[in-house]
Amino acid sequence: MASREDDPDRTHGEVLWALAVGGRLSVAELVVRTAFFADEVSRALDALERSGGVQRGQTPDRVERFRLTSQGQGVAEASLAADRREVGVALEELLPEFDAANVALKDLLHRWQMRMVGTTLAVNDHSDAGYDGRILGELGRLFTQAKPWLDRLSALRPRYALYRERLSRAVDRAGRGERDFLSGLSVDSVHSVWWQLHSDLLGVLGRERGDRDV
Repeated sequence: MASREDDPDRTHGEVLWALAVGGRLSVAELVVRTAFFADEVSRALDALERSGGVQRGQTPDRVERFRLTSQGQGVAEASLAADRREVGVALEELLPEFDAANVALKDLLHRWQMRMVGTTLAVNDHSDAGYDGRILGELGRLFTQAKPWLDRLSALRPRYALYRERLSRAVDRAGRGERDFLSGLSVDSVHSVWWQLHSDLLGVLGRERGDRDV
């Protein structure tokens, strides 16, 4: 995790964009999603709050979270428009490979959550280590196949390189038996990071999430 204090505009922009993709987020969640240090995130949030771009509040579990105001949304939309002009064509060229991986991952996640027991489709209770192992093996192969286009995507924006790194860590931890790192919502799982990446791509390209999307 590297400091980027010498470029506060970039820090503010990446924190704003993480909130645009993620909704209400805590400082800890923003640290994961931006790779900034916690004190950098806090300073950026303080500055953005003073300028009217973000608003803070507490959830029922007393965690302080931040969200974009309408003004912050406007800034994020302007950032989207700039990205669309600068890298939109390149993203369009990468989209077919992304869509194919997206369909494959959606099927894999469904089979991870549900499995056939005899002739009945049941919730996967993870009692069959062989079944889970085969799914995790597929996951590893899927991301090996996806690596070339993830590398090309990463060259377009620093945040795409961070998505790639987070996905790699999640795939590795899931493969080592930490099941939540495949589809869990409370950790930086494959499902969570992929959903955020997809939201990012859809936002830049000005598209809506479809029924076939993860």
